[in-house]
Amino acid sequence: MIRVLQIGMGNVAGGLEAFVMNYYRVLVHMDIQFDFVCMYDKIAYEDEIKRLGGRVYYVPNVKKHYRGYISGLKKILKKENYQAVHVNMLSAANIVPLRVAHQAGIKKIIAHSHSSSCPGLIRKLMDNVNRPFIGRYATDMAACGELAGRWLFGEKAYDNGLVAVINNAIAAERFLFSAEDRESLRKELGWENKTVIGHVGRFDIPKNHDRMIDIIQQLSREKKDVVLCLVGPKEGLYEQIKGKTEKAGLEKHVYFAGRQENISRYLSAMDVFLFPSVFEGVPFALIEAQTNGLACVMSDTVSEEAVVFPERVKRLSLQENDRTWAETVEEMSRLPREHADVIKEKLSAAHFDIETEAERLKKLYLGEEI
Repeated sequence: MIRVLQIGMGNVAGGLEAFVMNYYRVLVHMDIQFDFVCMYDKIAYEDEIKRLGGRVYYVPNVKKHYRGYISGLKKILKKENYQAVHVNMLSAANIVPLRVAHQAGIKKIIAHSHSSSCPGLIRKLMDNVNRPFIGRYATDMAACGELAGRWLFGEKAYDNGLVAVINNAIAAERFLFSAEDRESLRKELGWENKTVIGHVGRFDIPKNHDRMIDIIQQLSREKKDVVLCLVGPKEGLYEQIKGKTEKAGLEKHVYFAGRQENISRYLSAMDVFLFPSVFEGVPFALIEAQTNGLACVMSDTVSEEAVVFPERVKRLSLQENDRTWAETVEEMSRLPREHADVIKEKLSAAHFDIETEAERLKKLYLGEEI
């Protein structure tokens, strides 16, 4: 059994957390066991992690207790014999775990890019200062896609084949369309005769919920039977977005679903998926929506690598006006769903099938060519 220490998961189940858990669920049956370091009160998926045999180590938050974080991480690495340390990164703002693992003599240290930009002036400054040190501490570089790889590690490293692309793969069966789910949820929420525009994601700046409200406001002026369903924890910018919805008088046209365990049920109830992100790597939400057979309208700031079905995805500039976005969303909502057999075949061909992609990550841990 190979033990790998995962660093970087937070307390909310977002894309980074979904990546780690999707691979964990498969790799645990391939003699790879994950343990986790978390600097928050409770790590996302804690109960499932423990059921799968993983251990969770809590350390002080590096932003609040820098020395305590380092001390805690050093103790973990000294106590346990990890074959690899996998550091999941949204930027280079915090490279402390890479440095500590390097100083501890860990033979396999993976720096993994999960994004293509980062918000906030201070974080950007720290990101720029720390980037040159990634190659000094990490033995391997990985990314969720080309855009994320080039952004964090640089053009030269990517072009020289130094960055391994480990796709945001999923278990397709968990997200396939269900007519039964669609009928039951739409009946439950009174959506039988409505066009449902959907989105899944946290309420934070990159997701651009503010723009979604502008788009639904434009749509509702000409189409009364339309509703925007926002699935995601009622945290972060939720109150701000809710306030904007109420101020615009859109309460009947916007439904806040909150955190949902069964994402597929909500995807099945939708008619089109809206994703006007300010920046993204290769978002799980888009892969999952396409797996459900949904047509998608996304911003062109999202990596094109996330497009599995080009004929069913429209990419628009955020500079386009709300009317253009609204008209495109309405047009795409009329497309019929893709068939499950075609979906599974294309997912595998695009390297988004978790079973085959897990084999590649295992090879990376073992130091084999992938």
